[in-house]
Amino acid sequence: MRGMKSRTVRLVLRKKIDAWLDSIEDPLVKEVAADNVIITGGAIVSLLLGEAPNDYDLYLKDRAAVITVANYYVRQFNLRKGTLKTTAVASCNPEVREVSALNIRGEEERRVIIYMKSAGVAGEQQENYHYFEGQPDEVTEDFMASLNVDPMGLAETMIEDVKPKNKKYRPVFFSDNAISLSDKVQVIIRFHGEPKDIHRNYDYAHTTCSYDYKENELILPQEALVAIMSKNLIYRGSLYPIASIFRLRKFIDRGWRISAGEMLKIMWQINRIDLDNHEILRDQLIGVDSAYMGQLISALKNAPKRVDDTYLAKLIDEIFE
Repeated sequence: MRGMKSRTVRLVLRKKIDAWLDSIEDPLVKEVAADNVIITGGAIVSLLLGEAPNDYDLYLKDRAAVITVANYYVRQFNLRKGTLKTTAVASCNPEVREVSALNIRGEEERRVIIYMKSAGVAGEQQENYHYFEGQPDEVTEDFMASLNVDPMGLAETMIEDVKPKNKKYRPVFFSDNAISLSDKVQVIIRFHGEPKDIHRNYDYAHTTCSYDYKENELILPQEALVAIMSKNLIYRGSLYPIASIFRLRKFIDRGWRISAGEMLKIMWQINRIDLDNHEILRDQLIGVDSAYMGQLISALKNAPKRVDDTYLAKLIDEIFE
């Protein structure tokens, strides 16, 4: 399947956001979201290549908008599910909070997080827990191959998601960094700002294309387009270089290439991170994939303050054997 033209990509992205906004029942939240939402990341790359996006990552331009939208989905979740009633220690009800934390660059950040309040534990501490209703909707591998339409027809098809039994764009998964909704949408709360600010934390150059809903503007940087056309991975540095290693495997499976020099950049950055500190390790693993690494992250909360090679290797073997 040939890739889409930029105006077709813009149409697909706009209609996807339109559908998401239509699902927001609070008029104030809807207005805030419409004024601030940006799509960036892999979805735009997939559309340009004529592939089906696995999901759409939505970012917001300012902290106040992040808090407003995050609070809306926490309320929606709690109203739909009701207060979780259980004596299990890991059970919790999500709350939106702001915390201060150092990133791997040594910069202090004021982060918006989804806080999970432990049941039956004295004192409130951030638990390494993620609530699942189920995974976000997935696209079958042969979806694109089954379509035999022109780009405009493809655009219309791709914005028509499979009709779910439940409400569209409902929250199904919470993590420190994001709120996953049904219908292939993630609201990222870890970062906010204009695209250039968000992309400061991105790893690979090809993912730096963006779409601003309010301005109806699709931005396709030259560096990103060159990387997409050649399917070469260009590493720009990241707050989550371990995640970049896992993403590397995925991209190679899809036919992308990476030079030894680019791989060395990732290794060099990882080498400078204090992974013996399990709080730092935990944050890095959340950057990988909360579902995939969930068991390991949960185990680390009971680990010594600092972990060594033997301890971590044994833990990994027990979880992934």
